[in-house]
Amino acid sequence: MQLKQYFDELAPNWSEHVTEETRHRIAAIVGQLDIRPGYCILDVGSGTGVLLSSLTANMNAEGRIIALDISGHMLREGRGNHVPSMTDFIQADAMVVPLADRSIDMAICNSVFPHFSDKVRALEEMARVLKNNGSLIICHTMGRDMINQLHQSIGGVVAHDLLPDEPQLRQQTKQAGLRITHFEDRAERYLVIAEKRRR
Repeated sequence: MQLKQYFDELAPNWSEHVTEETRHRIAAIVGQLDIRPGYCILDVGSGTGVLLSSLTANMNAEGRIIALDISGHMLREGRGNHVPSMTDFIQADAMVVPLADRSIDMAICNSVFPHFSDKVRALEEMARVLKNNGSLIICHTMGRDMINQLHQSIGGVVAHDLLPDEPQLRQQTKQAGLRITHFEDRAERYLVIAEKRRR
């Protein structure tokens, strides 16, 4: 609940802090993903919708985006940003995703994974809603060390919201039935792609 309140309070000014450089890096990350016609994509921790324009640029009219966030205020701001009609908004916790099993082609966690209090549980939920061979994306527009230093410097409710190191993340994804196929950690981006194992 503290985290929800924290992001509710930040929501009105959140989009103002998204720079053109950040948007460029996001577009580059999304452009690298294998988004196919008709995909249903879950944008986990959608916030005010920073991913949406890049996603729709890589989708066709049959595609669908579900923007999910714990903060209703963030989603309200996102709805006001001229979002495409293919987008639905859901206020929910990533630990309890209100979607059917195997209903999503791709789940994207942009700048949100450190905030999951139970990362394995969140990964299990995303794996549950992914179709067999569906993809999970964890990404940031800066590297792991910078993300962790940023959260520690902000302090308060996000002080301990950190990205795990690579061995930890590989173990966590394995527990959730996911297999990492791409791992990248550079100053300008952090990108992990994992696939759901066929069950």
